[in-house]
Amino acid sequence: MYAMQYKIKLPDNYDMELIKSRVKLNGYKTDKFDGLLFKAYLISEINSNSLSNSYCPLYLWKNTDGMNKFIFNGFFDNILNSFGWQNIEIGITAFIKLTDSVSKSKYLIEQCINIPPQKSLNNFDFPSNTFSNELGKVIIYNPDKWKYVTFSFFEHKPVIADQTTQIYSILHLSLGS
Repeated sequence: MYAMQYKIKLPDNYDMELIKSRVKLNGYKTDKFDGLLFKAYLISEINSNSLSNSYCPLYLWKNTDGMNKFIFNGFFDNILNSFGWQNIEIGITAFIKLTDSVSKSKYLIEQCINIPPQKSLNNFDFPSNTFSNELGKVIIYNPDKWKYVTFSFFEHKPVIADQTTQIYSILHLSLGS
């Protein structure tokens, strides 16, 4: 499986209701999208203890066919027309565990971890934090950058003291076909 995410940093004074309204009106359009496991419509808001306003959708694709269709058959044009040219980060899944309740998720924690140079990657285990009340976890790695990212899903907002952890609100969770 493949993951993709684009992170659109928005101005501090950006009206985040515009993003919320956009997702409310259009989020369903990726429900049952070909080749999609899920799309989490993620935002961060300054007034919710985040350092910035952002819109950062996360996609998990079962194959590249659906991802290519999304990027090159006009669907990504909505982002280009609204926010301009965006880099899309692509990663490979290392771990996926989604409970039957993942659709109840309202929050997501993102943790980025560097993979330091080492003599062997044999049996590398992608260490990650385990949180109580997780409804799912996905670990995605990118050997181009030698980092991996852990995404953990929650129904209720978790309390995190770690400065390197980003908490997003999930506005909509599209489940694929």
